[in-house]
Amino acid sequence: MTRRKLIAAALFFTLFGVIALLPPLVLLFRFDARIGGVPVETVYVFVLWAILVIGARWFSRVLPDDDQLLRHTQDREP
Repeated sequence: MTRRKLIAAALFFTLFGVIALLPPLVLLFRFDARIGGVPVETVYVFVLWAILVIGARWFSRVLPDDDQLLRHTQDREP
């Protein structure tokens, strides 16, 4: 993937996380079911949190550093 696409994907991922944690979406999982004795709403929040942490780590590994890009463009200039 190109740098521009990765930055756009990181932005989308961040916006997805913000929207997914808004109360109207969290309240969709508010019913009398339990997973391992834990309410589904709580499981949803923590699973989403874990996905966001894993995604942030992946993006931090994949996105190139800005200083490397700056050095690369300075090397090409006459």
